[in-house]
This record gives sequence, C-alpha cells and structure tokens, in this order.
Amino acid sequence: MFVRALCVVARSNTCRNSWRALYLTRPLTTGTTPCLRSNRPDIIAKNTPKNRRSKSTPQATAPTQKRPNSTTWAERIFKSRLKMFATSAEVRRRSANVGIYGKLFNELSRTFVQRAQENKIPECNWRMAKDAYNPEEGVISIDKYLLRYFFTFAETRLPQKVAENIQSLRELSDLRYPSEWFPEARQMQRKIILHVGPTNSGKTYNALQRLAGAESGIYCGPLRLLAHEIYNRMNAQGVGCNLITGEEKREVSPDAPLTSSTIEMANLGKPLEVAVIDEIQMIADPLRGWAWTQALLGLKAKEIHLCGEAAVVPLIQNICKILKEKVVVHEYKRLTPVEVMQGSLMNDWSRIRKGDCVVSFARNYIFEIKDKIEQNTGLKCAVVYGGLPPETRALQAQTFNDPNSDVDVLVASDAVGMGLNLNIKRVIFSTIRKFDGEDFRYISIPQLKQIGGRAGRFGTTYASGEITTMAPGDLEYVQQSMDAPITYLQRAGLQPTVDIFELFALQMPNEKFSNLLEKFEDFSSLKGMYFLCNFKDQKIIADTIEHIELNLRDRYQFVNAPVSVRNPRVVDAFKLMTEMYSNMDTCHLIEMASLPKKPPTTAEGLKALEGSHKIIMLYMWLR
Repeated sequence: MFVRALCVVARSNTCRNSWRALYLTRPLTTGTTPCLRSNRPDIIAKNTPKNRRSKSTPQATAPTQKRPNSTTWAERIFKSRLKMFATSAEVRRRSANVGIYGKLFNELSRTFVQRAQENKIPECNWRMAKDAYNPEEGVISIDKYLLRYFFTFAETRLPQKVAENIQSLRELSDLRYPSEWFPEARQMQRKIILHVGPTNSGKTYNALQRLAGAESGIYCGPLRLLAHEIYNRMNAQGVGCNLITGEEKREVSPDAPLTSSTIEMANLGKPLEVAVIDEIQMIADPLRGWAWTQALLGLKAKEIHLCGEAAVVPLIQNICKILKEKVVVHEYKRLTPVEVMQGSLMNDWSRIRKGDCVVSFARNYIFEIKDKIEQNTGLKCAVVYGGLPPETRALQAQTFNDPNSDVDVLVASDAVGMGLNLNIKRVIFSTIRKFDGEDFRYISIPQLKQIGGRAGRFGTTYASGEITTMAPGDLEYVQQSMDAPITYLQRAGLQPTVDIFELFALQMPNEKFSNLLEKFEDFSSLKGMYFLCNFKDQKIIADTIEHIELNLRDRYQFVNAPVSVRNPRVVDAFKLMTEMYSNMDTCHLIEMASLPKKPPTTAEGLKALEGSHKIIMLYMWLR
C-alpha cells in the first residue's frame, strides 16, 4: 500500500514547488565562487552580470576547456586559502585541540605559510591541492589539505609532549597500506577484468553472464534497486541467488550459489569463484568511495569483474600494480548513437513529445514541470527522483516504458542516471545547474554524460538518442560537455575499519566522538592514490547521539547509519531508536513512522510520506 500511495501521489497534479523562485532566480556569485562550487576545475564557467539572462531562465555561458584556466584556478585558490590560513577560526580551533594555540600557533602558522608560499614544503603546492579538492566540500577540502601539512610541518618544532601526542595519533591513523587490511585476499592470485564504456554500451552484460555461470559468486551494486534487479534476473534464469542489502535479507536457499548485494554489504570473508563490482567509477566518490575500495581490495574471489566508466582505468591499474594483480581491460562502444540537437526547445513546453525525459535537479520543481507539460501538450508524465522509494521509482519507470500505458513523458532528477532501464528518445535538461545545499553549481561533465547517455536504448523503439535543453543558453555547455575528453580519476576513497578507529579512539577516552572523527581527518596518513572519505554527516550524527550511552563499536555502527540529517523528523526517530537500543527497550516502529489512511494530495503530505519511508528504511537497516 505504501509504495502504491507514493505512485499515486507522484502522478498528482496538486504538488507544487515551494521554492521555485529560489531555484530559478538565484544567481551564482561573481568572482571565484562558481569555480569553487564547480565539479570541473578544468572547465571554468564565467558568470558576469552581462552574461546573465532573465530570472525565469538562468543561463550559463559555455565553459572553456583550455588547460591554462585549470592552472589559474588551482593556483589562485591555493594562494588564497594559504593567505587566510593563519586567521581561519576553524584552523585555530582544530590546532588548539591538539595543543597548538596562542603564541605557538601564531609563530608556527606564520612560518608554515611563508615556507609554503616559497614552495619549500614538499608536496604542499597548488598541484597537489588541486588533486585534493573535493567539490562536495568546496574550499574546506583545501583547508583540510593545508591543515594536514601544517601538522606535519609543526611536529618537529613542537614541545616534546605535544609532538609525542601528534606522532601517536598519526601512527594510529595510518591508512597508507589498505591492501594489508585483507591478508587472505593478498594470499590469492586474483584475476581482475575491467569492463568500461559509456551508458548503453552493454559493459555489464558479459560480466553478469560470467556470474550466472559461476559455481559461487556475488554481485555488488551501488543501489538497492540494482541489487534487487540482479536478484530477480538470476532467479528468473533458474540460478539461485540470495539478496542482502542494508535494509533486508532474502534467502531463496542457504545453498544458493550467488548473492546480490549493495556494495557496503559485500561479504569479504567468503571464498568465491566470481565477483562483479558495478559502477566502479564510484570508487572516487567522496562519501561512499571507501566501499568500492574495500570490495576491490578485500573480496576473496578468483575472478573479479569491474564495470564502469573508462575514467577509472588508470586508477585501477595503479592499485592492482601494488597488489601485483594483472588487469585485463575490455572497452565497449555505445550500442546506439546519441547526439546533441542543433537547437534547444526555446523554453516552449508545447514542444515536449512522447518518449522525452525532462531532467530537473530540484525535487519540488519536478512536479511543476510535470504540470506544465500536461497542460501544454496533453501528454501524461511519470516522475522519478531520489526521495522516492526504489520500488516506486521502478514502478514509475515501468509505466513510462510500457507502450500500452497512458504515460508518455518522464520527468526526473539526476536519479535517472543510474539504476533504471528506460526507453528514452530524447533527454532534455531543464537546467544545467544544481543546488548543493549552499549554492548553485554546474553539473559535472561525468554526470551530464551519464544522464544524457540515457537517450536511446538498444533493442527498443528508440534505437538512437538525442540530447537538448529547454533554454538556448544552456545548449553549448551540454555540447562541450558531451564532447569533452575523459577526465581520469586520480584517487580512491578510504574509511577506517572499526578496529583501526577503536585503537585510535582509545588514546582519547574522554573525547567526543565527532572530535575523534575530526582528529582522524587531521592526522590520517594516506598514499597518493587514496583519500579519506568525507565524515561530514557522521560528525552531525555523532553529535546528535553523543548523550546516549553506547560502547565504541556500537557508536561507530550507529554513526554510519543512513540518516537523512536534513530531515528533523528522521533525526528525531533515529535518536529515539538509539536510546531504545541503549536502554534495551522494545522499539515500536508504528510510533515513529505513521502512515496516512489515504494517499496525500499535497506537497507537504508527500514529503511526510517520504519521511516515513526513510524512517522505515532506517529501522530496517539498524535492526
């Protein structure tokens, strides 16, 4: 009933966009901010007042792909953050936490900045800072980079007690050799097969065929939706396959040869013949990349198939070179042609036609687009966005794909880029900018390529695909992005195991858990091809439950729970679940996630229903 209710609401015409004005009118700040919020240091989009268009249709001038712009950007930001380093309140606070404050901080920071400006600190320069830049954090990632080098620089110049403390923390947060975390996998001679290609190239097909024929194996995917799809596909073929995700476990047989799981739930302890790791390019994701790295390093499979984008090839080869494992690369070409159209739709909603997918990056604006299309064309729309449960998204996609249904158009967020099989003729970007919680930024080239690549699908009515935009000023950016060369990934994400973090935390038994995470960020040592994944949400969650009595291992588990930290209702439910666990009380889900008797017909009602779903999924993850 719950999934059906969300499907009904998704097709309702009554949900409106409560912040459309913000989404449509807020301009990028002039100066360097567009570059900082961009996911493309190599492509800098200019935004001066004369380049701005009307408020109803924000425009972006076409980015330039000249390499000098990247250099200018990186040098400028590095010098700017370095200049402000000593006066940063955050830097001062984090330095004081380890005993560097007052006159000592002033002297050390002044010397550090001067030496760095003179290029006298090894590896502390704009080139390395550029690699450390994380678009999710913006310039904060550069500050963290500088702070880590500051502590290294200061270590030999500190009073002995402070220096010994820092040295101890650095040794306990040493992540330079993650391959050694998995000694059983290192004793094997695994074969790594890398399948790479664009969207709709069939790169995953051969890997799944090999998995289906294996005596034992596992599929590891980024989404619960994908794990379900492989689970259903294998069982439909007569190949026994169990399902394991963070929220549920389905066992068709204890002796089933295969398991389909989300990447975080991959069983690293079981010897296998074949493993398939899907969307391997997410190994560089700032939040979840650690799970792909962990699977690659730790799976005890004789044969590991990695499927994803070509941008990941050099990184995987470098990692496997350290592991002394050979990599075989299979490159795939797109099975159907796709091209960027010569013109936009000129903001004319009446030009939408059957088979179109209109992409928006604001959840609520999706419903307004849906209304406009239905009012101007008479065509009915399905909707897909991240807040919908995976089952609801799958049902909406199924309705859109069905030639006998009355749904002709799909309106979707960037959730359309992964996990759904869709019969799309034309992808239309309603905008090329996305609000990231602080500012609007241009969507990244890989993201645009992945979404645009959804147009045209082999074996369907739409054997070729087209890409365009609603606004004419956005089209050139889309064209240049689709034509842009591959930007190869440089580093893979890491997260400490609970054993590593426990040893680190034992040195500071009275420290807040969020401070422990922060100090681990500051002192962790990593090799050049690895980075530490972002602890931002974990620190928020840690502070939320700091007052609740938990042992360290339980707290580490709870802090890594999939909590929607920007949804107060979900956070309150999470606190209550944690308290009940601590007190060994019975947790009654119905008291936290009430469901309406009828499908809601307002935007507020839909949000409440989505919140209830998040609480239910959180409960299932924790139980």
